[in-house]
Amino acid sequence: MKHFFKFTCAAAVLTAGIITLSSFTKKEKTATTLDAYSIQLISNTPDESRGADMYTWTWAISNPNPGNGEDGTLQDVSHISIPLSTDAEAALVSAEYSYDGITWFNNPLSVDRDPTIKTCTAADVLKFDVGTTGDEPLYIRITFSDDFESSAWAKCYIKTGGGRNGCNTYYFTGVANRKLD
Repeated sequence: MKHFFKFTCAAAVLTAGIITLSSFTKKEKTATTLDAYSIQLISNTPDESRGADMYTWTWAISNPNPGNGEDGTLQDVSHISIPLSTDAEAALVSAEYSYDGITWFNNPLSVDRDPTIKTCTAADVLKFDVGTTGDEPLYIRITFSDDFESSAWAKCYIKTGGGRNGCNTYYFTGVANRKLD
């Protein structure tokens, strides 16, 4: 019986020690979900206000979980870069952004390499050098002189502010490589 008592006491001391030491171990942080930014296609319709045979695509980009990039939060979007097919690039008429979906600002039409996302792609992209703040959406729109199919697998690259997450490949509903007949 004395041996059983010593064994029980030793087990209790060992268990208490393990529990105490485990409280000092480094806790794993919850990984940020890189594809958690929301890119919603609002419209892709003919735009007669811009002239005959003009087609405007509009998206809303938002950060549903703003923060510093730790514990599952997402940093603000610094900018978004969208590769375009050769046909879409040739049909590019305008690119604009808005913080409220009402007042629009011109975005440069330069389709070129974005050195800030060189770890994501070497493709030429249309860069919107604007981003999100907190959970407020950013609106972007692109007008083309041709009508294109939509693709649920269009690709873009999101660069975050603060440099924590670098650039991230993101798939969204966007402009496909093929024109509509």
